[in-house]
Amino acid sequence: MTTSSSIKRLINRLTLSGILLGLGQTAESSPVALRLTIPEASFHVVGDPAPLNWEFLNLSNQRMAFMWEGCCRLNGQVTAKMNQVIIHSKVSNDSSQITAHQFARAARIFPDKTTKFETSISDWLIIPKSGTYELSAKYTGLLESQRPNVTSGWKLWKQSAKSEPIKVTLLTPLDYVSKRIILEQKNGLAFNLAKTNEWNPIEGVKLQLSITNQSKKRMTLSWPTNFGLWFLNSENRRVPLTPTQVKSSFEEITLESNESLQKTVQINGSALESKPFGTYRIFLDYKKENQRVPSNTVETAWHLNQNQITQLLNSASGGAKTGLRNKPLKILRMHIASIEQALNQVSIKKMNSKEKKLLQELQLAAKLKPFSPKPGLVTLKLNTDDDGSVHLMDQSLRHALPQKANLIDQIDTILNVRKHLGWAIALELQMKANVKNQQTTQTVNYLKSLQPRLAKALVIKIN
Repeated sequence: MTTSSSIKRLINRLTLSGILLGLGQTAESSPVALRLTIPEASFHVVGDPAPLNWEFLNLSNQRMAFMWEGCCRLNGQVTAKMNQVIIHSKVSNDSSQITAHQFARAARIFPDKTTKFETSISDWLIIPKSGTYELSAKYTGLLESQRPNVTSGWKLWKQSAKSEPIKVTLLTPLDYVSKRIILEQKNGLAFNLAKTNEWNPIEGVKLQLSITNQSKKRMTLSWPTNFGLWFLNSENRRVPLTPTQVKSSFEEITLESNESLQKTVQINGSALESKPFGTYRIFLDYKKENQRVPSNTVETAWHLNQNQITQLLNSASGGAKTGLRNKPLKILRMHIASIEQALNQVSIKKMNSKEKKLLQELQLAAKLKPFSPKPGLVTLKLNTDDDGSVHLMDQSLRHALPQKANLIDQIDTILNVRKHLGWAIALELQMKANVKNQQTTQTVNYLKSLQPRLAKALVIKIN
């Protein structure tokens, strides 16, 4: 005899199975289902901050716990398909993301509840061409190395869940800009961008934006709220960690039909100060509800020529102002490896003593940079000769230093310029057991006296 309660349990199981199958799951594979969602729009531009939402639904009657990491692509993988083009997300080797993954957090889902996380498509995929893609994803609740910090009573989700594909139209930035005329006609607004000066390492660049109402009705815009700022690199991709908002005081703009207005856009030099030298494209992106129109692009060349280096040296040699960092010196240091030739060609005729001293330090730092391109700990290895004298083991490093300098002067010279390189210096001395005289003893004592200027204590190895 079938009771009403048994019928109800059967219906619940059938409903659960139907939901699981609709989400690409089976009841045995995973108690958690996954769904991807993207905000509705006729298109998104590659590099948009538009979120790629991950929704996890707990279909079990138990409280589930797992690890959420929306950055390193370890637990999660995303696939994009368009005709014969298939793009898979790859595990990130970027140090900032790997560090962030160390702080991946425990996530919890109650029975029949949904937990939602926001990421961006660009966090997962590099989209090479425009088109309509099918996006799907797979997520593993826990890897073998992961242990979420949860209290008792929570079941750990260790299986994998797969989402059903969703469609999204993506345009590369240049393809988006190429549709500018069509979008201007559709939305009744036109934006023309012009450059008024070349890029300055401190002041940046000033742009002039012309806004024209091409429609037959009055239009209202919020400045600068409705506008986004885009930087494109030599590969025509949006440059990470560059400004995305126009800095300006708020203003409500009303334009009558066929009326135009000029606005100034000032971009500070800090926008590119840490980026590689090269030519960058800039454009503005107007977005309001369902309206979206790009401006034209303008090119700006970011580099440091001899005149700019001379100006930076002049400003940097005066030191930082009270409570402020020495920005000109920071810029010179960040690009020391790229400006060696220009530094060596700077004229010293009109320089004061401080400027000359700083120039000499930076010239030497540029020569030393290849020995350890990345900032951090640098261990200088030393050895003893048969006569008891001590030398730097790396001959090429010795040749980069002043030729007549002895070991003490060489190390002192390196310590004097290490801040320009971001180096933390350590010393390691390899001594021959049968070679020890007064000269060796004096040198060792000197090296030990350098401890306050070193990253760690002197290491002595006896061969």
